[in-house]
Amino acid sequence: MSRTIPTGTAAAAPAAAGTEFHQTKLKRTIGLPGALGISINQIIGGGIVSLTGAAIAMTGGGVSWAYGIAVSTIVLVAIPYAAMGSAMPVVGGAYTWPTRMLHPAVGFFSMWLFVLSQASISLYGLSAGTYLHALNPWFNEKAVAVVLVTIFFIANLMGSSISSRVGLVMLAIMLLGFFSFIAYGLAQVNWNMYPESLPNGFAKLLQAAALLTFATGGATGVAELGREMKRPGRDIPIAMIGGTALVGVVYVLIAIPAAGVLPIEQVAGEPLSTVAEHFMPHGLWLFFILGGAMFAIIGTLNAQMLWGSKSLLAACDDRWLPHWMGAVNKRFGTPHVLLTLLFIVGLVPAVAGIDISMIGSAASALTQIIFIVVLVSALRMRYVAPELQRAAPFKLGERTHWVLTIVAVPVCLYQTYLLVLDFTPAVWIAAAVWIVLGVLLFACRYKKAMAAVRGRTHRDLIEL
Repeated sequence: MSRTIPTGTAAAAPAAAGTEFHQTKLKRTIGLPGALGISINQIIGGGIVSLTGAAIAMTGGGVSWAYGIAVSTIVLVAIPYAAMGSAMPVVGGAYTWPTRMLHPAVGFFSMWLFVLSQASISLYGLSAGTYLHALNPWFNEKAVAVVLVTIFFIANLMGSSISSRVGLVMLAIMLLGFFSFIAYGLAQVNWNMYPESLPNGFAKLLQAAALLTFATGGATGVAELGREMKRPGRDIPIAMIGGTALVGVVYVLIAIPAAGVLPIEQVAGEPLSTVAEHFMPHGLWLFFILGGAMFAIIGTLNAQMLWGSKSLLAACDDRWLPHWMGAVNKRFGTPHVLLTLLFIVGLVPAVAGIDISMIGSAASALTQIIFIVVLVSALRMRYVAPELQRAAPFKLGERTHWVLTIVAVPVCLYQTYLLVLDFTPAVWIAAAVWIVLGVLLFACRYKKAMAAVRGRTHRDLIEL
C-alpha cells in the first residue's frame, strides 16, 4: 500500500475563495543524487575554507578535534531532525514544523530568525573574494561577493532542477581539489612537531567547535525542500545524516595538515590557500583554489539560494507575510520575490564590511536556536501526529528519541552561549533591531495569520 507524500504546510486544506497556495506550484525534480549533492555542497563551503584559520587561532593543533566535536553535535541533532523530515516532508520545515506541532507564534519567530541567518550568504561571497585575492591582489573581496551572490541569485531564479545539476558537477570538481590538498598535506605533516591541541584550554576548544557547527551543519537545509523531492521520506535522512558523516571525515583530514605543516602563527586566522601554497605544486595549488575552495564556496552559495526561501514561502501561504510575496514563477517554479529578498539580506553584511568570523558566529548562534525549536517539534510530533510517525520510512524509538532530545537541546544552548560571547555591539544592535521588526510584523499580521491557519492541521498534509 503506497503512502501519499505530504507536500506542504497547508496545501490540502480547503482554500478560501480567490486564494491559492504558492507552495503547490513547486516542482518535484530532486532525486537522491541531487539531494546528496545539495547536502554536501551546503556543508563543504564557506565554513571550511574561511573558518578553519579562525579555529586554528582559537585552539591550535586541536582544530581537528574541534571539527570532530562539531560534526558529532550536528549528527546528534540531525538524527531527530531527519526523522521529522521523513515523517513530515514539507515546504520550509524550520517554519512549518513548529507552526503545526507547537504554535503558529513559535513558527513565526523561528522563520524570522531563519531569515536573519541567511545573511551568512555574505560569508561565502567574501570567502571567495579572499581566495581570488590570494591569486591576484586585483580582486576586491566585496566586489567578488556582490558579483557571485548576484550570479547565483539569477541561476536559482531559473529553477531547482538546473541548480541541482550544476551542484553535482561542482561537487565532483570540489572533492578532487580537497582530496589533492589532503594527499599532499598529510605527506608534509611533521608529526613529531605537531602543535599543541589545547594551547588556550578546553573552553576554547569547545568555543571553536561551536563556531565550526556553521561549517558542518548545512545538511539540515535539505529538509526545507520536502515539496521538491521525488522521495523525500527516504532521501532527507540519507542526505542529512550520510552527508554530514561523510563530510565530517573529510573535514578532519583537511584540518590535520592545515594546522600541522606550517607554524601556527603563519596559519592562524588565514585561509587554507596559505598553507596549501607551501606544499602543493603551483598548478595544483591553482586547481585547489579554483576547483576546490572556490567551488566549495559557490556550491554552498548555490545550495543555500535553493532552499533558503522555503520557510518564507510557507509563511506567505499562512499570511504572516503578504500573499503576493510568495508568488511562484510559472515557467521555473521558483519564488522570485522571496529569492530577491534573500539576495538583499545576503548582501548586506558584505557591503557593510562585517568580519567573516563574526558572520559565521552570528549565523551559527541563530541556527542553534532553530535546531532547538525543531528538536522539540519533532518530539511533540510523536504524540500529536502518531500516524505520521508510524508511516515514516525513517523513524526513532521513543526512548531513543527522548535521549537524543534531552542531550541535544542543552548542547545547542551551551554552544549558543559560547558563540554570543564574542558578539560585537554592532551585532547585538542588528539582532535587536531585527527582533523589534519581527515583533511589529507579528503584531500587525497575527489576526490575519491565525485566521488563515485556523482549521489547518498536520492531518491536512496526508490528504493530497
